[in-house]
Amino acid sequence: MGEVTGTKAAETSSDVRLEKTRRDFLKDSGGLCLALSSFGAGVTPVFAEKGSVASGDQTYATWEDIYRKEWRWDKTVWGSHTNTCWPSGSCKFHVYVRNGIVWREEIAAQMPAVNSNYVDYNPLGCQKGSAFNNNLYGNERVKFPLKRVGERGEGKWKRISWDQATTEIAEAIVDSYVSRGPDGFVIDSPHVHSGPVAWTGGFRMSYLMDGVQPDLVVDTSDTMFGAKHTFGKANMGYSMDNLLDAELIVLTHSNISYTFPVSYHFVTEARYKGAEVVVVAPDFNPTAPAADIHVPVHVGCDAAFWLGVCQVMIAEGMVDKDFAGEQTDLPLLVRHDNGKYLSAADLNGGDEKQFYFWDEASKSLAEASRETLKIEGTPALEGTHAVALHDGTQVEVEPVFEILKRRLNDQYTPEKASEKSGVPVSLVKEMGRKIAAKRTCFYLGFTMPKHYHGDLMERSIYLACALSGNWGKPGTGYTMWGFPDDHILFLSIMDKTTAEGGVDALLHQEEELSNNLRKGDPTINGEMVNIEMMKHVTDLVGGVPPVFWNYYHLGYKELWNKKEWGDPTLKKTFDGYVNEAIEKGWWDGRHLRPAPDNSPEVLMLICHNPLRRKRSGRIMYPKHLFPKLKMMFTLEPRMSSSAMYCDIVLPCAWYYEKHDMVFPCSGNPFFTFIDKAVEPPGECKQEWEIMSLILRKVGEVASARGLTEFTDHFGNKRRYDELYDKFTLGEKLISNEDCLKEQIAILEKTGVMPKGYTYEKFREEGQVRYHGSGVGNTKYAAANDYSPDKPFYSMRYHVEGKRIYPTRARRAQFYIDHDWYLDAGEELPVHKQPPDIGGQHPFRVTGGHPRVSIHSTHLSNTFLNRLHRGQPLVHINDKDAAALGIEDGDMVRMYNDFSESELMARVAPTIQPKQCVVYFWDAYQYKKWFPYDSMLIGMPKALHLAGGYEQFEPYFTVTGPQQTDRGIRVNLEKAKPA
Repeated sequence: MGEVTGTKAAETSSDVRLEKTRRDFLKDSGGLCLALSSFGAGVTPVFAEKGSVASGDQTYATWEDIYRKEWRWDKTVWGSHTNTCWPSGSCKFHVYVRNGIVWREEIAAQMPAVNSNYVDYNPLGCQKGSAFNNNLYGNERVKFPLKRVGERGEGKWKRISWDQATTEIAEAIVDSYVSRGPDGFVIDSPHVHSGPVAWTGGFRMSYLMDGVQPDLVVDTSDTMFGAKHTFGKANMGYSMDNLLDAELIVLTHSNISYTFPVSYHFVTEARYKGAEVVVVAPDFNPTAPAADIHVPVHVGCDAAFWLGVCQVMIAEGMVDKDFAGEQTDLPLLVRHDNGKYLSAADLNGGDEKQFYFWDEASKSLAEASRETLKIEGTPALEGTHAVALHDGTQVEVEPVFEILKRRLNDQYTPEKASEKSGVPVSLVKEMGRKIAAKRTCFYLGFTMPKHYHGDLMERSIYLACALSGNWGKPGTGYTMWGFPDDHILFLSIMDKTTAEGGVDALLHQEEELSNNLRKGDPTINGEMVNIEMMKHVTDLVGGVPPVFWNYYHLGYKELWNKKEWGDPTLKKTFDGYVNEAIEKGWWDGRHLRPAPDNSPEVLMLICHNPLRRKRSGRIMYPKHLFPKLKMMFTLEPRMSSSAMYCDIVLPCAWYYEKHDMVFPCSGNPFFTFIDKAVEPPGECKQEWEIMSLILRKVGEVASARGLTEFTDHFGNKRRYDELYDKFTLGEKLISNEDCLKEQIAILEKTGVMPKGYTYEKFREEGQVRYHGSGVGNTKYAAANDYSPDKPFYSMRYHVEGKRIYPTRARRAQFYIDHDWYLDAGEELPVHKQPPDIGGQHPFRVTGGHPRVSIHSTHLSNTFLNRLHRGQPLVHINDKDAAALGIEDGDMVRMYNDFSESELMARVAPTIQPKQCVVYFWDAYQYKKWFPYDSMLIGMPKALHLAGGYEQFEPYFTVTGPQQTDRGIRVNLEKAKPA
């Protein structure tokens, strides 16, 4: 993409402008290579030149000669891609190399089934992976360190040396520590898609420097807050072959044939076994035609539908009362007068967290155990009782179930649920009866938490699961991204290698923490101890809630306080909730980093593109953050939208140019090896090596200035000259391969990989199924042992072993008696209309991943661009389009009260009226580089600022409110000619 490259570039100091028209950008990305694409997975001119003629003159007598030449290789290695379509990904590829370049990828199809009763994971690969080599040699690659010489975003660069680049970065970092302390250095951190080495490197770098990292998983709205509120945790999941044990499969907020293509076949295989498939979506999306039932819910109105389903189950007597009474808080008693759980503090001045149920056998109050779910007695789900309080007064109490039943009968009969959700009455009833009678497995896509009231949608679905007994058993569950992360979190903070006892030392710390915590509360279990450990680790690596980073430093305060865009049922502004939460001490200095009055000076990006990924980031970053920064730099293999605005761009090796791996999610339980097949182009380096260079240079710069140490936010002293040595563990970890070897050692030590498994074996086989959930957060969140010879599902320990949940009630909790939730009317799952975020406009936007890309990485791939229109589209209903005078292929202006963008219209009757669908595209593909994301605003849900409640406590991947963007209000009109 116009970067300074090659010998000629080395001989001249002329600047290269990167500010180009969209057409020029696509042209430079390989848009003229289509005539050559038959020679492989799409080729650029540079690619064709290197691959075809680098070995000398070629003579072809017939077309057969050309064909044979294409199928000759110098070597093949294992490969994959870390920008995965989670929770699948981890696809194993043969990577073919000729003349020193990657010429072709081919799906390996070597993933066996768990046993003969289930289907295998093959082919486990898609067109993105098969065509990736076209990206590898695209002209958007950055091959040399670049320094900005014009204004930010202007596109003027000059090539500099690695020494100059790292020196200038180190000087800026040291400057920021002198003037601002550690809060002056922010890593806008990488996601899982950067790969385990880069992700770990970012955490470890921040750990050693006491830097700040806004939690990117939360910032991209990939956290299921409804799950955390209900179960006290979020990262549960199941393997895709678990679907074959289901009788009913519900796909919601996921166009799975687009976003989960490599594992979609498990859905069709389950249908062959007799399972019914239901798609819940406003539009008749590409997944719907292969389903048995399409539920056409209105945008953002899912909770109304699911609560109607729950009402049917209760009204028709189809509730699994034993399951609900044991696993949930539905039998717990609630006071009529204040809406709080009846506690021992009310009855005898005892523990405010000891709750009660009414025992039908003894006709009296009974304590709900805080140590086990096993119940002595028969908990009543219905009825009202008067109890005497310790102050001599009486109060009426009733079970949560009684309150729930009354509210559902009042507000969510099938007729009322249909009116609110748009789903036919008959279908509400049918789904209630089906879920109550069948072993049901849900797939909840990541679109759900991107709705403002996504938590209410989730809680309503989990309620349907609870009433029907559909979790903790084969063929049940609700997929979320449960994944073994021991190799990431351990290596982020280890002071020694595994061989030297580094893992043992951290396990000993957790054991000591457990002993100390149990002195204060002997009823807590290992999961609760681990959560406390996770909070500590999150603090160590500088993990902070992104809501405060966005609010105080990126200018989102001006957007989120607009009353007309907010939730009309809330009584305070967003400011009001922020201030109250801080005053109550729910959020303190650990979370408010950088401090509101301490602006950051250095921003580091690692394989991260916030100007595309962050809602309205294209506007808010340049307007509010960039003027504060003295240095913004990125580690990137390509010139992304955000790299365009950096001061320095450090070129990274990409897949097949370094050693790395893809680590699994529960949906696809395989680790896949990425071998170094070829040398990276130009002066590209591996991420771990780059971070090492920066830390070494920080020590040198500080020493030259006579600086020896800085004070971290814990009040401890740290030495600048020790950063490099600690990062590399005494130069034992210099390269990506060194880091990867250590991660394999950690995974073997913690039981995630087979006992005795080695890096050499991994490299030979190219893939290994994970054998256990490790010793970290996943072990407890999944609440089940992973066995490599059978499908996996979560929550078995709770259902079979009666293990308590890490919630205030110690049960799956549907009643939240927090003052804020009581005040907002959300103590129970409820339907609320989406706020008019963006203004009072007629259309609501939904979106997701496009068919031909994962996280925008492949959107410039010329081979894949032949499979679609190759530019940003808005999908709109045919009747809506006709009313606006818009025809298929027209350019339209999409706008709201905040921003606007131009896209091509794709007109279709499958889109629901007053819905419009935009799959994401990168900024350079829009006119004036202004993507539709710029109008999304990202309004977080203010109630998620609540604290002082067990399951609200933040830690890694669930740190505070997240941005929302689905259901935003927009309008459309035909664009005026340019």
